[in-house]
Amino acid sequence: MSFGLARILVVDDDISFLEQMPDILEGFGEIDCFPTIDQGLSAVTSKFYDVAVLDLNFENEQRTGLDIFRRILSLDRGVDVIMITGETDPRRIFDLVNAGVSRFIPKSGSIEEIRQQVRSILEERSVRRQALEQSMAKNGGGALIGRSKAMNRIREQINHVVQSGVRDILIVGETGTGKEVVARYIAAQADNSGRFLPVNCGGLNENLIQSELFGHVRGAFTGADREKKGIFESAGGGYVFLDEIGDMPLSQQPKLLRALQERCIQRVGDVEERAVNFRTISATHVSLKRAVDDGKFREDLYFRISKEIITVPPLRERVEDVSELAIYFLSKHSKRCTITEEATLLLQSYSWPGNVRQLESIIGSAAIRSDGVIRPSHILRVLPELASLCSVQIKRAVVGSYGIQLINQEKQRFQNAILEANGDRERAAEILGLPRSTFFRKAKELGLVRTRRQRSMDFEESSTH
Repeated sequence: MSFGLARILVVDDDISFLEQMPDILEGFGEIDCFPTIDQGLSAVTSKFYDVAVLDLNFENEQRTGLDIFRRILSLDRGVDVIMITGETDPRRIFDLVNAGVSRFIPKSGSIEEIRQQVRSILEERSVRRQALEQSMAKNGGGALIGRSKAMNRIREQINHVVQSGVRDILIVGETGTGKEVVARYIAAQADNSGRFLPVNCGGLNENLIQSELFGHVRGAFTGADREKKGIFESAGGGYVFLDEIGDMPLSQQPKLLRALQERCIQRVGDVEERAVNFRTISATHVSLKRAVDDGKFREDLYFRISKEIITVPPLRERVEDVSELAIYFLSKHSKRCTITEEATLLLQSYSWPGNVRQLESIIGSAAIRSDGVIRPSHILRVLPELASLCSVQIKRAVVGSYGIQLINQEKQRFQNAILEANGDRERAAEILGLPRSTFFRKAKELGLVRTRRQRSMDFEESSTH
């Protein structure tokens, strides 16, 4: 059986045993072997592991496999641990079980026993992973939709950050572009346990944000009747998603910076610091560089959270993905509904100021109004401003009661921009706030240009009146 990208950690001071493990577990995945406890712990903080195989006793070492077991679970709650032991004392075995060890391999165990234990864990994890993927797909976080060059570049970046183990990632993009979808996709690709803890940095007041991020002890403040773990402590090696980090109060940013630098937190009302293990994905729709210049965001924090920056493009810059997105949203909102090619072309002609989030809303509303097939007329009912952007072929069929007035208004808007730019199409596009390619396509549909290579715009006779 092949387990693909499964990662297995082996920590044992028996060098001979370590040398055999890659052969014993061949075909199960990536195998990392270390002879010391410290090397094993360091590996856990830098990688996600599915299985850890640990020796119970190490020579010339006060710590035992049980110590490393406890430490591993504090660093990464997503790993399954197998303990190798020659222990026969029932009391000692009870202590191990009481500590949470549930899988054992006897020191004299056969190769097949080792393989069977690992195989069993990976099969169980595979079932859990499938359930997780189904849940994510149902909630819109299971995949990146679209095959445009822009989306393929994002996939390449994600593959890079997953393989390189970058621990702090920044996602930037306009509101509604799908930054959280990208963040969840990263977490799902990197961590087979799919741990993802979101926190809205702009949605918490200053009194609550410390408790949410770092936790608190009982009696720390009025209403704190029990202790609480914060997001960073609860992550257990997984991802914390710091959404809208650009809106975090300036007064709270030094505390966040320290947690990121030291991987260490202090609960509200506590005097002790706690070592924690987590990875972060931050997201923002504002320019953090501008916020730094304006004194609203710490420069050192910006550099800390942006070890890798992923930019999610607005939908208007990847309109070729509209068709695939529309079909995907239909599968979420109305599995029996379809959309015509003409309706899709109509959607692709829009500038989508609300980005992917707006498209999903429009598809959902159009599906409700349709009879099982979304046609251009259904799109226009929920987005009437699209009538002004219809191609000549679609106009005759769908403008209907909306009349020609909206088309003439859009045409006049383009004409005014062209006149203001003295016929310079690039300048006219800037005036309208449109990408050059989008401007040219719409101007051509409105009958305002004849060929792409013209240096000046040829107007219809009506534009001179």
